[in-house]
Amino acid sequence: MKIAVVSDDFRTLIGKAGKARRFLLFEVDEAKRLQLERNLELPEGCPSYHDLHEDDETPHPIDGMVLITNEAGEGFRERLARRGTQVHITSEQDPHTAVTLLLQDRLPVKAPTARDKACCT
Repeated sequence: MKIAVVSDDFRTLIGKAGKARRFLLFEVDEAKRLQLERNLELPEGCPSYHDLHEDDETPHPIDGMVLITNEAGEGFRERLARRGTQVHITSEQDPHTAVTLLLQDRLPVKAPTARDKACCT
């Protein structure tokens, strides 16, 4: 299983998922051993999920993975589910801890940003 963690600084779980351009990519094997695979910064010209708001067809490097973020708007989970991406919004700020807690079904859950507070609907 591949898990992407939104990380604007490649150290902490921070950043708005829709506009995220930096991710920590973790690989989890069948024995649930966790390994940081690499840092991913979207290359110039690669759209963020925000850029693909109305587009379910254009590929995104995180498609099909599990995504952990600390901020996402309402509807984001639904849009990414159509791309095969499962989204978890949490208050946890340590990426490794967040992935570990997710694997233990103990990841703290945070509500999505309400539509009237988000930049998009």
